[in-house]
Amino acid sequence: MERDSQKAIVIGKQGRRLKQVGQDARVDMEKLFAEKVFLQLWVKVKSGWSDDENLLPQFGYHE
Repeated sequence: MERDSQKAIVIGKQGRRLKQVGQDARVDMEKLFAEKVFLQLWVKVKSGWSDDENLLPQFGYHE
């Protein structure tokens, strides 16, 4: 996220959206790996990250 306002959108009211994303991902991963999975999710704000060519590959962006 580049701005705090975007962070609020991702997290959702009272954290509901982030919680649902985490639950859905955990269920999918548990099916894939056939064992219990613990996920720890967080949303970071870093201004200008999308313009930093060194950071983009860390988030799966490749040419």
